[in-house]
Amino acid sequence: MRSRRRPWYGSHVEWRRAGLVLGVWLVACGTPAPRTAEDLRAEIAKYEHADAAASEERIAALFAKLDAEIAALRADELAKAPEERAESTRRREALTAERRELQSAYLQARVARLGVAAEEAFRGMAEQLGRGLEDMGRTLRESTREQGAPQ
Repeated sequence: MRSRRRPWYGSHVEWRRAGLVLGVWLVACGTPAPRTAEDLRAEIAKYEHADAAASEERIAALFAKLDAEIAALRADELAKAPEERAESTRRREALTAERRELQSAYLQARVARLGVAAEEAFRGMAEQLGRGLEDMGRTLRESTREQGAPQ
């Protein structure tokens, strides 16, 4: 008589495969990676180096997105029982501290960029003043030559 034992393959494999797919999906979609802070840090670096692709509007949008992530973490934290909040609180506080660091870096980048703009403006004014003095000196020399020349 034949054994009624099921082979290791067949319908069980499909359940295993479905379980594996579900597990991978849960891991991938479980908690979002904190890419906003990384994107913001890269955007601030571009802004500091006066990259044309970086804009204050993009930075403001990334700060708003980061604030939304912090608010979502705070909401998740408050939804949990007080004894289960430690991990959520730690993550939220870490993200809040990173936001403060990014805000400081952005302010420093703005000051540096304004300093560069002021330096360029000052250099442009100095060049214009130098050209004006050269033109005035040339005009003065030409007028003294014309006055000193015998007629």
